[in-house]
Amino acid sequence: MRSLRGLAVLAAVAGLAAGCGSTTPPGASPSPSTQARKPATTAPPARTAAPSSPVPASPVATWPATTRTAAPSHAGYLAAVSVGQHATYDRVVFTFSQGVPGYSIGYVNEVLSDAKGDLVTLPGQAFLRIVFHPSSGYQTYSGPGTITPIFPTLLQVRAAGDFESYLSFGVGLSQRAGFRVFTLTQPYRVVVDVAHVSLPQFPGITDITSWPQFWQMQTAFNEGHQPWRGSPLMVAQAWAAGHMTNATVSQTGPDTFKATEPSTGKQATITVARPVTVGAAQLWVITKIS
Repeated sequence: MRSLRGLAVLAAVAGLAAGCGSTTPPGASPSPSTQARKPATTAPPARTAAPSSPVPASPVATWPATTRTAAPSHAGYLAAVSVGQHATYDRVVFTFSQGVPGYSIGYVNEVLSDAKGDLVTLPGQAFLRIVFHPSSGYQTYSGPGTITPIFPTLLQVRAAGDFESYLSFGVGLSQRAGFRVFTLTQPYRVVVDVAHVSLPQFPGITDITSWPQFWQMQTAFNEGHQPWRGSPLMVAQAWAAGHMTNATVSQTGPDTFKATEPSTGKQATITVARPVTVGAAQLWVITKIS
């Protein structure tokens, strides 16, 4: 398998450059090498201003959530990836040299790497799989393999494969939302806009008390940090250790635990829940102490 070296990321704070007209791309470049390369680690986006550009006008509420595809007409080699937050939607832009490749963009239950089939862990509770063909970033692009902006809907973009002219990404979203896809030229780009969505009130009441905090913790969990947050008992034990001396914790129900401080007889009932029940990071949070 040949995987992406990474995503070089620019976080756009305005619109996109260039017009929407179609142009004839230069001749295709030689096929990239098939030597394997390890994706880079997570890095925050570098913020930069982006020039303005007209974009297709369509109400966010009308964007469907169905898979979008375009047949390949040119080979496109990845040159840049940028993300941006707008008033009613979040945006990710893939910039290519040589031309705009074909694409398939749609929701999946989980994102698997191409071609090995390993799970690509992402924060959120909805996942987009983006595949470009014919395309590659192996010889044309370097940088971190993951960008994690934690926008209202767009949480993370992660390289998922670069194999035999198929270039893949996984996108973690806060919730399933309508999206639109369009292309631009000068330079060649594929733009994915994902509508903002309303989430219910976050149920956590202790150390994780908001959705942005939860998404950040999911990201850390997926990277191997604080694995105890995947255990309801250990979450209850962590609270008891911070509020009692030598506490004992026992489970009294599917999502409830009793903490007891032996020296004083003080007791507390701890109720926990999983705000998200899909993906690899199904973390537990405390929702009530009584």
